[in-house]
Amino acid sequence: MPEPSVDTSTASRADHVVPSAALGRTKRTLDATPGLVGEPSDAERARTTVTGGRTAALSTIAADSGGVPFGSLVAHAVDELGRPLLCLSDLAEHSRNLTADPRASIMVTEEAAGDPLASGRVTLLGEVTALAGAERTAAREHYRSVHADAFYVDFDDFRLYRLEVASARFVGGFGRMSWVDAAEYARAEPDPLRPHRAGIVDHMNNDHADALVAFCRVLAGRPDTATARMVDVDRYGFSVLAGDAPDGDLKAVRFGFDAPTDTPLEVRTAMVDLVRRTRD
Repeated sequence: MPEPSVDTSTASRADHVVPSAALGRTKRTLDATPGLVGEPSDAERARTTVTGGRTAALSTIAADSGGVPFGSLVAHAVDELGRPLLCLSDLAEHSRNLTADPRASIMVTEEAAGDPLASGRVTLLGEVTALAGAERTAAREHYRSVHADAFYVDFDDFRLYRLEVASARFVGGFGRMSWVDAAEYARAEPDPLRPHRAGIVDHMNNDHADALVAFCRVLAGRPDTATARMVDVDRYGFSVLAGDAPDGDLKAVRFGFDAPTDTPLEVRTAMVDLVRRTRD
């Protein structure tokens, strides 16, 4: 898989200097931020975030305010190419805006505890078009499969729309961000483990904390590791926050699987293999 792109356009600016008093805290934050390097690619992360979301911030161009951006909350689904599907009322301000100018963007954020700016988010840019005929029928079925209570989808004054993605901006929290082109975004697949991620993470932390510590000590070259907590897992591997003391600073450590794991059973098999390696 391709290595992620990290936007460094402001890295050397003279005014981007971390104050001395904040250096330690900033380093600890970056050290403990999973996903700064390594797989999945940013295109895959973007597809996973957008597919996993159910609501988004839609920005349209205000028709009555001289082109000022207009933000609104919408529910969305995603088709097989990662294009957001929207069901919008003709009475809504954003629908009026789209009739006048189809350019828009949609931002989807990951749900996570803690600082929201440390969570992943994706902004998709493009033009929004109303669907008709067979495309509308297919979009309706998929939208209802995601939003089962959206009975209003068949109201005469509601229409189904699709955002044609021209580009995507991925931000993976602190320190990881990139532009993803439309073709790369469309080719990428959302992570198949995402629906199972919370269960896998909880299981490993609750039942196999000792194995996580062993992974860090033996496989990651951190022999002084005292604590380890899994914070993320995907088809290519998983991330752990490791500490050398119970109350010490944490370091994000990434472990890769030998092959992509698309099911919880495959993850279990991969974990058993890693445990075996720590004992060899």
